[in-house]
Amino acid sequence: MGVNELVFAVSVFFILEGLLPFISPKLYKFLLMQMLNTNENSIRITGLILIIMGVILMNLF
Repeated sequence: MGVNELVFAVSVFFILEGLLPFISPKLYKFLLMQMLNTNENSIRITGLILIIMGVILMNLF
């Protein structure tokens, strides 16, 4: 993977991460508050699932 692809991927990440707080700040704050009350193990499992999905998608394309 070249530098251009890496910069593109990071740019897409920033765009996607910025959509929810831009479109609905109230929902974003609500979701962050919900995360504070979530079990750490559940958050860790969610993160692992997202990592696995990302690796699978990278290998498909």
